[in-house]
Amino acid sequence: MDDKSPTGLILLTYKGKVLLMYKTNSPIDEEKHEWCFIGSKKNDKESFKETLLRKVEKEASIIVDEVELVSENFYHARLTDDNVNQIKRGEGQLLDFFTLREVQKLRLEASTRSFISKFGNLI
Repeated sequence: MDDKSPTGLILLTYKGKVLLMYKTNSPIDEEKHEWCFIGSKKNDKESFKETLLRKVEKEASIIVDEVELVSENFYHARLTDDNVNQIKRGEGQLLDFFTLREVQKLRLEASTRSFISKFGNLI
């Protein structure tokens, strides 16, 4: 898969907050990383929806049942209490929920910032 393949993103919301991910390479990682949505390049054998649902399960250990298409390769899912209770973080990974106001103060990855500017009303 080439680097020009489009990337899909999934907005995961829960009680007026959005789930964002932050990864570090190690506990002493000095590079400044950006918060982002869970996203992935499309797998050749899967739809964007299937690819993103698999990625959510891999990154957060949750299985999302209902997903809505927001725009082209961007999706939205409302998490349940059960989903939130199932979240598991990987080593060197932070997952946290933020309000829209809090998100606007964070250092965000470019595609996440763009998505929020267009679809922040979904939070």
